[in-house]
Amino acid sequence: MNEEELKSMWQSQAVDNESYSFQTLEYETMGFRRKIAQRNIQERIAAVAVALIFGFYAWHLPVLLMRIGSCIVVFGSLFILYHLQHRTSLRELPPENLALSNLTYFRDELMRQRDALRHLWLWMIPTLLGMSVFFWGWAQPEPADFPWSITSVIIVPFGIVIAMNFLAAHRLQGKIDQLNQLDK
Repeated sequence: MNEEELKSMWQSQAVDNESYSFQTLEYETMGFRRKIAQRNIQERIAAVAVALIFGFYAWHLPVLLMRIGSCIVVFGSLFILYHLQHRTSLRELPPENLALSNLTYFRDELMRQRDALRHLWLWMIPTLLGMSVFFWGWAQPEPADFPWSITSVIIVPFGIVIAMNFLAAHRLQGKIDQLNQLDK
């Protein structure tokens, strides 16, 4: 095929402008990028704050188990920061302003974020372990007095966050499926 035949074939394709336009794709891509950037900033601030607070505890608390738990929580926060940077940071937009490259970019970013949300619970394991050791140290010298009520105040929100992330991953999968339909 020569260039004219390709151009003619491309121009003769039916375009369903009502269902999904290039402007809609561009708008959704920018909104998605803004949302992810804001989320990552908030998560980084939270992780740094937790690391600083528990770093202070690790240095100043008198009970060894609480200090060890604090160190594990600091490690867990740094572990989460690492994964935020390497798994959820946004990639650059495609250099060309073509609908196909934007569609591919948007779908790939949705898939990356979906996968990160599905595995986020794994990133939290060190922090949960550290919190458990911290509270175990708090219960010393009577380990039978383990503060379950306080521990549940920490564990329940972690569970809620994990459930919310799985729900968000499910929603992203729906959007990915919608974009896959456009590509056919």
